[in-house]
Amino acid sequence: MLAWTLLLAALPLSPGLESVLEGGAFVGTPKGFRMITLSHLADGCAARAHEDPAAARACVERVYRRARRLPAQTGLAQTHLLLILGAGDRTGPCLDPKRHQTLAELLAAGSLADPDHHLPSYPGPKDRWPADQAATLAGLHRYDHAHQGHTLAPVSAAFTERILDRAIDPSTQLPWSEVNGRGTGKLPRGCALSYSIRYLAEADPNLAAQWWAQYRAQYLVDRGVLVGFREWPPGVERRADIDSGPIVEGVGAAATAFGIGAARAMGDELLAWRLTATAHAVGAVATQLPGLAKVSRSTMAEAILFWATAPQVQP
Repeated sequence: MLAWTLLLAALPLSPGLESVLEGGAFVGTPKGFRMITLSHLADGCAARAHEDPAAARACVERVYRRARRLPAQTGLAQTHLLLILGAGDRTGPCLDPKRHQTLAELLAAGSLADPDHHLPSYPGPKDRWPADQAATLAGLHRYDHAHQGHTLAPVSAAFTERILDRAIDPSTQLPWSEVNGRGTGKLPRGCALSYSIRYLAEADPNLAAQWWAQYRAQYLVDRGVLVGFREWPPGVERRADIDSGPIVEGVGAAATAFGIGAARAMGDELLAWRLTATAHAVGAVATQLPGLAKVSRSTMAEAILFWATAPQVQP
């Protein structure tokens, strides 16, 4: 009887997403990105709660069970576990109240203790990425909203002050991709901007709207049938890396994929629809484009599209 109940309450997931929940088969997804993949999947489940509350709840619970089997020892993994718990709150009772509170307080304290007011994504490296911190802010926002907490305000204020004071590119008026400018950090990157705006829309809508206007105006490449976001600032051309995914004629795979969610979060439904159409069109011909086939078939890519193409549920 229970098996039939779960079957009737199940959301229609792709075979790839079903495989990751059932057996942990993360295809083409580095270990460090697996909790990120699950948080997008959880958000995609929660975003469908108005269509089928029971199925959405069952889906989020499955994601959380899978997430508990992954190591959550880095700031990045803990942030996305916090987001998964927040997705649970949007579909019913808290999945794990004690862990949720402990994690939120831990990440808030870690953010404030850091000299740059950014939770370290990984132990050891000194790099501090605003995109990762934006996700932390969203996780804290979700916790506060559901549990009457007070974790977000001081962390958000410290983040904004740090970025606006010393990490804004003067030509684009957009944030550096790394707060101290290490490596290519002084270049506002499309993957980081799409990702940051998607989460800041929850935690700081005003700042998200400001960055979105600048980003859309300067990075959007519109060729009519196909549309996408640049990975590097206008006038700058560099190679692709693990964060950007493949770059084709300046348009970045990650910037464009995360850009769907950013557009949805900012209420730009027409652009979100056009970006989604582009993603599907590219996916259909990916086998003919060097570097895109593997990315388009990855579990992470599937999870991103599963969330980004769902009707959005606002906190």
